[in-house]
Amino acid sequence: MDLLKKYWIFLLIALIGANYVGFYLLWESVGISDALEHVESEAVIRELKQKDFLYTLFVDAVMILDFSLILSLLFMGGSKIVQLVIKK
Repeated sequence: MDLLKKYWIFLLIALIGANYVGFYLLWESVGISDALEHVESEAVIRELKQKDFLYTLFVDAVMILDFSLILSLLFMGGSKIVQLVIKK
């Protein structure tokens, strides 16, 4: 926990960067889905589906990271509130 308190700003910047890359890859994934409708070559279709899978995998990992961070912040805030109520 002390390490997190010391380097929280760097972790926040890394999280913002991961979210930015996730949104960019999500935008690219929409373009890939549109391109899949117009491509007829099996090799190109396979390559586009692999890219789409990797992009979706990264976006899902970022979303899981975001939701876990939100839940942990809610838990920490809730435990602080319970401690304040018990002390009074």
